Amino acid sequence: MSKLAKEILLKNGNPPIVEFFRRPKTLFELLNVQKLKAYKYKVQPVHWYEKGFEGCYYEVHRTKYTIYNNEPKHGHAWALLFWRGKQVFHPPKEMKGGTKFAWQKYRSPAADGIKYDQSTAKSIEKRRNFLLKGYYTGLKPEAAPKDAAPQ
Repeated sequence: MSKLAKEILLKNGNPPIVEFFRRPKTLFELLNVQKLKAYKYKVQPVHWYEKGFEGCYYEVHRTKYTIYNNEPKHGHAWALLFWRGKQVFHPPKEMKGGTKFAWQKYRSPAADGIKYDQSTAKSIEKRRNFLLKGYYTGLKPEAAPKDAAPQ
């Protein structure tokens, strides 16, 4: 590396491309790197991977980007959900949490030595069950019964 390049890196930090690959990505930043609108590309939220959910991922079928500051950081994505290796619904549904969570290409947690722990994964299972009961079936989840007010 030249002396000038070393001075620039020491003065300004890492170049933008290095910073992009180091930081967590939203769903749309991850899919934008892929070609052909990421058709049948498998993605998963990072927290699913960290908690050891084996065979849990989304298979993206359609994307629509919203350009913001000349970058597609927002948009819509439609995908099939696979949970424990089984397809949950068909046809593809719109994905939620594209900008809320950090996303990555699907990797098997078991292959990397991460094991599923029931006690630490209850919150994800509870949310998944809520979504499957309500959102994916088109029905509203049952509200908690209201206590009768004393008169």
